[in-house]
Amino acid sequence: MFFWKFSDGTTVYSHARVEGGSPFAEHLRRELVSLAYGCGPLIWLTPGAHAVELDPCSDELLALWLEQEAKAQGLTITETDYTPHPVSMGATGGNQGFAAS
Repeated sequence: MFFWKFSDGTTVYSHARVEGGSPFAEHLRRELVSLAYGCGPLIWLTPGAHAVELDPCSDELLALWLEQEAKAQGLTITETDYTPHPVSMGATGGNQGFAAS
């Protein structure tokens, strides 16, 4: 299980467990509730061009989403134990650049 700590005191764990009472933590919770209703947050894989819906079980997508949301709110990730795992381009192609963990 991975974690991400933010400059406002919010902490998020794998599977999108959000801890904290800051406005940012509340924003993340609202976004995750909307996911349950089929209109969840998008993660931009290519800025302005290609987006996918957040899968809270994917640490890779969760990490990208958290980085994007923090940047939009003027926050930084102050501590994390998550490290993306690069993969080589196989015969099936693909361009996400991360392997499932």
